[in-house]
Amino acid sequence: MKCRKKIPVHADGKTDAKFERAFLCACPSPEPAKIPAVAKPGEAGDVAEMDLSLCSINPQDFPVERYMPLGILGQSAKADTLLCRDKQSGRRVAVKCFKNVPVHMLPTFEQEARKISQLSHTNIAKVVDKGVLNGKIPYLVTEYKDGFSLDQYFAMEGVPSHDVAVKILVGLLEALVYSKKDSLLHRSLKPGNVIFLDDMNSEPSIVVTDYGISAVKKEWKDAEAGDAHYMSGDEARNMDYDERSEMYSVGCVGYSLLTARTPFDSDSALSLKNKHALELPVRISNINFDRDRPGDLDEVIERCLEKNPKDRFDSLEKLMERLQVFPRRVQLRVAAAEAARQKQKMIKLAAIAVVIFILIAIVSMVLSKH
Repeated sequence: MKCRKKIPVHADGKTDAKFERAFLCACPSPEPAKIPAVAKPGEAGDVAEMDLSLCSINPQDFPVERYMPLGILGQSAKADTLLCRDKQSGRRVAVKCFKNVPVHMLPTFEQEARKISQLSHTNIAKVVDKGVLNGKIPYLVTEYKDGFSLDQYFAMEGVPSHDVAVKILVGLLEALVYSKKDSLLHRSLKPGNVIFLDDMNSEPSIVVTDYGISAVKKEWKDAEAGDAHYMSGDEARNMDYDERSEMYSVGCVGYSLLTARTPFDSDSALSLKNKHALELPVRISNINFDRDRPGDLDEVIERCLEKNPKDRFDSLEKLMERLQVFPRRVQLRVAAAEAARQKQKMIKLAAIAVVIFILIAIVSMVLSKH
């Protein structure tokens, strides 16, 4: 049986770290050691340090003095993200080192990174450290949460139920609304940056990772195809990025939650950019018709994907309020069903009481005659 647990990919040349599915364990081989949440290097239960040269990372370009690399969380032309052990605290962290950031942008990076590190919300992965290595390589360190990215969830489970999808979207919007108060937008929303927490004993909850730094993003003019699947249509048309642009990307994530597909598909980032700029996606109900899913939920997600920002919701708060209607509607249905059951129960009890009363009356009449 395959456990399908998420594992960090060690760069041994056997696994392609570009694909999220490669992070899912296919038992009985391999059988990776469990990485404890807190452990000092060398303690029992800790895993061996990963050789950075095996994944084409120069050790001089990584903060190895404090962070011991354990596995790969993600690699791209823009950045390397590794699962590490913080040698000071013993905790697992995610260390992201950015590539090709011009030196003149480093002060702006540090300013924005400082702002992101001040975010403190249950649904946002906390930035615990930041810096610039060797005066040229900026990096961010965030807390590491056990769980699965939504990409991995799709690979394991397919489309979630619509009520779980709504809870995930509301959790995502709670994070975005909070950060918006500090004039911070995520700018890089996609399922890979939304972690579905691995907690079977609680309601579905998520953590948002990898808040984008606008100064860095502006330097990356050419999006990769993986990112372009969820890019805002406003970005595709070179419009100013605001909360309604963010809303479009939320709509892309919502579309994937209901269909397990992206709104548009292509191997070319340029082609995807053009589709986001000019086309409307196939209607959700045409891809995944679900009789139990409220039709107006599809309409909410599709409204987020309108090409004209004015045709979307007025704000992220308005979108969140609209989505919160669906759980309340379910609660009302459950309450109404429970009330109906109680009513039927009372009717049955009353009927039984009447029958008993009649029987007692009949018995009393018979006894009185004798």
